[in-house]
Amino acid sequence: MVRETRITAHSLATLLFVLAGALSLRSAGATTNESIPLPYQAPNKHVGVATCASSVCHGSVTASAGHDVRLDEFVTWSHQDKHSQAYTALASEKGRSIAAKLGIGDARTAKVCLDCHSDNVSAAQRGKDFTLSDGVSCEACHGGAAPWLASDSAREASYRGNVARGMYPTADVRERATLCLSCHYGNEDKFATHRMMGAGHPRLSFELDTFLALQPPHYRLDEGYQRRKPAYPRAQVWAYGQIAAAQQQLQLLQGPLVQASFVPELALLDCHSCHENPLHRSAWSHGLLTSLTQPGSIPFPEGHLKMVLVIARRVDESAAPDILSLGRALQKAAGENRESVTAASARLARAIAHTAEAAQRHHWARADTTRMLADIVAAGSEGDYRDYISAEQAVMAIELLMIDAAKSIRNLHAPPGNRLEALQGQRSVQSDNRMRTRE
Repeated sequence: MVRETRITAHSLATLLFVLAGALSLRSAGATTNESIPLPYQAPNKHVGVATCASSVCHGSVTASAGHDVRLDEFVTWSHQDKHSQAYTALASEKGRSIAAKLGIGDARTAKVCLDCHSDNVSAAQRGKDFTLSDGVSCEACHGGAAPWLASDSAREASYRGNVARGMYPTADVRERATLCLSCHYGNEDKFATHRMMGAGHPRLSFELDTFLALQPPHYRLDEGYQRRKPAYPRAQVWAYGQIAAAQQQLQLLQGPLVQASFVPELALLDCHSCHENPLHRSAWSHGLLTSLTQPGSIPFPEGHLKMVLVIARRVDESAAPDILSLGRALQKAAGENRESVTAASARLARAIAHTAEAAQRHHWARADTTRMLADIVAAGSEGDYRDYISAEQAVMAIELLMIDAAKSIRNLHAPPGNRLEALQGQRSVQSDNRMRTRE
């Protein structure tokens, strides 16, 4: 089961406020890769982890220095990676409790659980060494290995060659984001519903760069990797993850989870508008994207959309005002009807698709990191991240962008105050842009 860190909205907002204050005091349609089937959607046979676990394949106990790949990937996955424990979590006390409350029997045999806690491909796709108990195993991410297993060990093997034979292109950041989102947010095939959360399943959150940083590495991001595969700056990984998450959210708002009578799947709405929002105080107020809504309306989560606004101002500035106005229209539609939601989400998805294309064309530089960081901090100081999910995304973004920004400051040995002043200098550049897009 995915664990959710129990951080209050107040503590997240406080952390963001402190970070913003530290800087200010120093100076007064659809996803983009629909044509690429996800590993469980492709027809390739999944041969099982045991096939890859040989000591001369990917099962070495130590990393190899003489090969392009480490060769200890299986050991890293089986000993350190939480994905290898996803299936066993279904038999835990919490897993059994959730299954009992849902009335689905043994979670280890329930499709709704196996779809994300294992490599749940059809019986026809399972090789003789395949077993569901391996959890989220190699082929759950890299795709069924039968078509490319033999060629993978050949001297002339290449990443692009394997992809052409059916390997899922996890090194390509847009495809990687879509793959991770399929379980860590959900898609039309599998989704953690409000009913599941009511039974005890944690709320799902997603931020691609943070998730990658928390994973035990089973590859070396060295010069050899960059010759063979695409590699990206951290800020670009974060940007693609945010764009992909917003697109996935909008796609689901146009699908069957929004019922004809507009009794929506409640997990599509902002959980914390009801939960952990005490009614004994006047908590409701208009926000950046909710300026058109009425008291009592339950908004859609807007954390990813607010991050997309930051990205658009950097790579697709002319689209930022449209994204802002269309985002407000979507939140207003949340209190109206299904037709309004599907129409508003479709319009917003088209605008974000334009920004996704701009982000792909953009030549990402270190200045992008510091300017996006300055914009997020400026928005925090203006109160844009008062809701839990927006604060959650902003805190993760600030952490990774501050780490990344340190590399862009000319004198890395300068005192912290000088570094903050360098970041603050970028903030004024973004301030005018923010004011224009607020109009």
